[in-house]
Amino acid sequence: MTRLKSAILITLLGFAVAQPVLAEGDGCSLNAGTVNKKAELHQDSIQKYADKYGVSSDMVKAVIAVESCYNTQAVSPKGAQGLMQLIPATAERFGVANTFDSNQNIHGGTRYLSWLMDRYDGDLYRAIAAYNAGEGAVDKYKGIPPYLETQHYVRRVLTVYNRLSGQAVALPVVTASAPITTAGGVKISKPKVLPPSKPGRAGWQLNKAKAPQLYKH
Repeated sequence: MTRLKSAILITLLGFAVAQPVLAEGDGCSLNAGTVNKKAELHQDSIQKYADKYGVSSDMVKAVIAVESCYNTQAVSPKGAQGLMQLIPATAERFGVANTFDSNQNIHGGTRYLSWLMDRYDGDLYRAIAAYNAGEGAVDKYKGIPPYLETQHYVRRVLTVYNRLSGQAVALPVVTASAPITTAGGVKISKPKVLPPSKPGRAGWQLNKAKAPQLYKH
């Protein structure tokens, strides 16, 4: 994954977090307008499977943008393939016969995202980290692993998601020495979830007051 060039410290939703300046020198602009434009060709598949598996279509768009910049023929040095960069084992696991078929790739990748959100009880940090580093690494460190690539990946996906959705999901702090976890272990419904800013019930209420559109009534 392309690493971030720099970060600007900000305070968001009670967290001290760093706002990334996305590296766009690789020819892949990640502003909302450009991402939505690139997604147009695949919009039917994105919306179909986002609705089917209960994942925000903006999250699917963000993952595709960061993973492949909407290049259907993308192949990573580790063998991940297609729009959502599925490795062969993951593709087989989620019923994808041809990873370079955009509809199949989006189907498998969105199904995997949904499975991860269920596995981690709606914790976006862990679900996105596991999409990049695997469930084993997230389980081992009980949060975002202390891998700079994965930490930057989570921040980048969430930044693009925020741009697309207009939400303000707090970004995790980058650290190479310890795993990152959400505070308090508060569980909220997927996919409209916000990492809590304070432990326990008080943190849930504070987040709901700041962003009520993220919560079901």
